[in-house]
Amino acid sequence: REPPSFTAMAFVLDYVQWCISKSFRPEERDRANEERLTRIHEGTKELKKQWDQPTKDAFYWKNKRAQAKYAYDSQPMLKKMYGRRGA
Repeated sequence: REPPSFTAMAFVLDYVQWCISKSFRPEERDRANEERLTRIHEGTKELKKQWDQPTKDAFYWKNKRAQAKYAYDSQPMLKKMYGRRGA
């Protein structure tokens, strides 16, 4: 049986050889990178398509809850409070 230091050394040498062999295959590396970028680009197209959709429906501001909040926030005493946009 080998001492642990030689086994660890063999592992390190195998890893270094693997790294060097990967660095000498630029075509494979470039192809993998191109596939990754294409996949990301497709995902961004889908995300931009979702961003184009409205977040609220057309008559959202006409519902009672939105109208009540607008009326509450429009009161003169509330407008003077700190942190309100009207102040």
